[in-house]
Amino acid sequence: MSNYWVSKIPSALGKEFVKEHHYSHGIHNGPMTYGMFDGLDLVGVCAFANPCSEAVCASVFGIEHKRSVTELHRLVLLDDVPKNSESWFIVRALKALKQDRPNYNAVLSFADATQGHVGTIYQATNAIYTGTSGKATFYLDQSGRLRHPRQNGVNIKPNDAKDRGWKSVKREGKHRYLYIMGDNRKHTKNLHKALLLESKPYPKRVTNE
Repeated sequence: MSNYWVSKIPSALGKEFVKEHHYSHGIHNGPMTYGMFDGLDLVGVCAFANPCSEAVCASVFGIEHKRSVTELHRLVLLDDVPKNSESWFIVRALKALKQDRPNYNAVLSFADATQGHVGTIYQATNAIYTGTSGKATFYLDQSGRLRHPRQNGVNIKPNDAKDRGWKSVKREGKHRYLYIMGDNRKHTKNLHKALLLESKPYPKRVTNE
């Protein structure tokens, strides 16, 4: 990985990369994006953004600490990057995020079970597994972009989605992972003690015999 490096990049650049290469073809507004470069070529993007609701943030340490939680919203790499690039990239992107935003003490991330993901890459980076979210109805817009049922702080009802030309799609619950990012060992230990979510064993990928 000697030729690879990580740097913060403009959100517009990161969003375009995600829209082109991620299966959802979408990303939250206003993300903090970090790029993985092979020399001068952008080969991956890690995007952090506010979770879909304040309740999700408050579930980690409580409502009074909701502003200290963000989400690893998108992780996208080109297919031809070396093996284990994802974990290499995540570790460095999290470190860069903490340097840029020291107020963040935790980062949530979700693995989409509908796509057959169990969060193997998060397990490889020692994230805490905290179970699954509930099943939900999402929407597909006219361009094929997957839309969350909550947009800009507003819940989108089926009739509203229909008026927009969006189609309803049922999605399985997502596997929820968490990174604790303390300022030092003592702070990290205290954050673990303050954690409201229960740590659970990692799920395993189900394979067909």
